Amino acid sequence: MALVVTQPDREAFRRCRRQWDLQARMRRDLEPVTGAQAPDLPAALHAALAVYYFPGMWDWDRAITIPLVRQGFDRELARQRERGAIASPPAAWPQAAAAGHDLLGRYAGWAPGVDSFSPVLIDADFDVQVIDPDRTGSGLTGPDGQPVRYRGRIDMLAVDQHDAYWLVRHRVVRGGWPPGGQLAGREPALAHAWAWEQFYPGLVIAGTIYNEMRLDGADTAVANEPGPAGGRSARKIRRQFRPRIFRAELSRPTQNAVEASRPLVRQHEPSGGGRSIPQHRRLYAAAREPAVASEIEQVTTGTFRRTWVRHSRASIAAADHRLAADTAAMLAAPASAPPNPSDANCRPCPFLAPCLATRAGRDDAVLLRSGYRPRPPDVLTEGRLGGGAWGLGRGAAPLRPR
Repeated sequence: MALVVTQPDREAFRRCRRQWDLQARMRRDLEPVTGAQAPDLPAALHAALAVYYFPGMWDWDRAITIPLVRQGFDRELARQRERGAIASPPAAWPQAAAAGHDLLGRYAGWAPGVDSFSPVLIDADFDVQVIDPDRTGSGLTGPDGQPVRYRGRIDMLAVDQHDAYWLVRHRVVRGGWPPGGQLAGREPALAHAWAWEQFYPGLVIAGTIYNEMRLDGADTAVANEPGPAGGRSARKIRRQFRPRIFRAELSRPTQNAVEASRPLVRQHEPSGGGRSIPQHRRLYAAAREPAVASEIEQVTTGTFRRTWVRHSRASIAAADHRLAADTAAMLAAPASAPPNPSDANCRPCPFLAPCLATRAGRDDAVLLRSGYRPRPPDVLTEGRLGGGAWGLGRGAAPLRPR
């Protein structure tokens, strides 16, 4: 059986070895028995966006799909409540539903103005072998010769008007926007870009699109503001790619900006929607780079932000080496994993109680048996809700080697 490494495992390994030892797939592989104690609004919004960007409905009338988006949001909240979030106040659930519906309604009015891509896959899993850092071209193996696999899921794969593929990551932000420049070198995005290129040989990832929404944001009249980029090149996204959208969902200034633009990636049209742009039918079809390609492009309102981060080939290759080094260090880690206590690490940790018992010199076995259980095995599929919906034309999957 293969040893599995995930991005949360890598982050826990760097943050606290004790947490990593308890949760990692290759170690004790535990999870808390109790369910969530409050509505998980980010997870419900993610489920709604999976419906919104479902490739099979991309050319449907938004008046038809928006109710389905709300239903996807409501289904996820209902699933959370049934799963065991019984400690939260009863009023928290209708409040979360109302907040989510309001945010999704505003998103439906904002997103068509910046969706300069066509969705290809959503919630799609990948599973690739980690490269051995000491043997070029060889896969890393465990102590008994097992292959070591890097496993994860992308939120969405999309293709732009230049025939370039992008990974899209949905993020829910509380408080102010983090500096835009911090998104450029985020390890999960680079590692996922490397893994996806290994998973589908011949497919090249141009970069990552961060699709962010603030739970406490207020929409402003400014529709396009460049975010800070930490000294990097940040430019306003040109409005020439704005697609057609429902006028009733937008304010008059935004309507005028949309109508004055020239759509390059069409959406929500009976003629084929996002698939009306040139089609990929061959493995060797290459992306056409734009004349001016900035490393970071960003559009921001009070509640939503869309950031395009272009990855260099060197940065993706370096992510491969870091993944290999982290995984090799995990395999070499001793059986006794010491904690790394701090306020930032311990407060959100689901293993705080047994860890405190161990640090106090008590046996944590009773707490682990009563409060935790082995995690169920991952069931890999080629995506959920259209995740395997590779078309025969636009965005068709490259052939896998036999």
